[in-house]
Amino acid sequence: MARCHIVFLALVLSVVQSLGSQVPVFLWGDLPKTSMKANPLTTVDPEEFGHIVHQELKDEPFTVVFIEETLSVEDFSRKDGEGNTLFPFLRSQLSDSYYIPSVENALRVLNKLGDDKVDHVKLTDSGLSADLEATNGKFLFINLKDAREGESRADMLKRHNNFIKEVYSRLQGKYSSVIGIYTAHYPSWTVTHSRARRQTTDTALDGEYTLDGLRLYAASITYNIGTTSGTLTTLSSSSSTFNGTTGTQSSTLNFNDGVTLVLNFVSSLGYWYFESVSFTKDTTSLILLPAPGPIYAPNNYSYQCGEGVTFTGNNDTAHSVSFVNLRIEPFFGNTNDTNTFSEGFDCIGYFDTTILACLMIVFLLLSILFYGIMMMMDIRTMDRFDDPKGKTITINPTD
Repeated sequence: MARCHIVFLALVLSVVQSLGSQVPVFLWGDLPKTSMKANPLTTVDPEEFGHIVHQELKDEPFTVVFIEETLSVEDFSRKDGEGNTLFPFLRSQLSDSYYIPSVENALRVLNKLGDDKVDHVKLTDSGLSADLEATNGKFLFINLKDAREGESRADMLKRHNNFIKEVYSRLQGKYSSVIGIYTAHYPSWTVTHSRARRQTTDTALDGEYTLDGLRLYAASITYNIGTTSGTLTTLSSSSSTFNGTTGTQSSTLNFNDGVTLVLNFVSSLGYWYFESVSFTKDTTSLILLPAPGPIYAPNNYSYQCGEGVTFTGNNDTAHSVSFVNLRIEPFFGNTNDTNTFSEGFDCIGYFDTTILACLMIVFLLLSILFYGIMMMMDIRTMDRFDDPKGKTITINPTD
């Protein structure tokens, strides 16, 4: 059983490593100036990368490999607080460099290429774990494991750039031909794709009111009664009354500032209508505000109007109640236990004023075009001409 767990763990680690091993590789130094070019739109597989490295190292130069824990293409485009690049030394080597944005299992290929002629050194908080002396061959691997507490990634990469410059300069003084390689174990930027599941909650949105038999949403509800005006926000209590005989419903909304709105609905012939709003405030007498026009929707549909709806008194514009971005649906006796409105029935029809104006302009232009074409088709040219050497053409009045 223990062996099964070990095998399973090894498989998981290998899968994770294979999924996160596509890293950039930057080579510079005494390269043979081969004509190969990297394709930035594809990932280089281990076999192709091995061929590239073999061509670049065919003269057997001394090769130093600087290995970050994580590195991605996006790190090369980072800037410090002053807008400068984090890799000024690597940037200065662009003329003698070879850059591959995405390589799969780059370190595995480099280790295999070096075989047993590889020396490994670690850069830690206390410095290098060994001297920069290649005792086994011409490959030196330096693992950059010196991340400091509280240090930003930009500062760390900038410090590593200075370290790479110092080490590379020292090696150039010892060896006639030196090639540097900068890469990492894993990418520092990973993209994950997930689907967020939409889930409704019991918490209503701002401006949404739910009561027995009614669901209402309005971005804002304002009133103007004589010289008094205000905006309704906090609902203190609500209730609805139904009359199955007449098909009517009255929903009462009591707000904290003493304002009470009674919304009156009626259902008839497969449609429901929002007929009027009754307004009272403290000791103010009941004010009935009829709808400005037909506000209706088919049964099992909600009514919505982004332009807003304003209820005003008959021949009395001093009293009004306005619903901005209104959406409303009465249920006529059914308990409103749903979390969403029914399908919306918009207050603006398909042919609004703008569409009608555009159609009129189009028809006018088409009429002008049609008239012009008819006039061009009605042009008649002469079909008889005088011959200067022949007899003069005589046209009888009967022709």
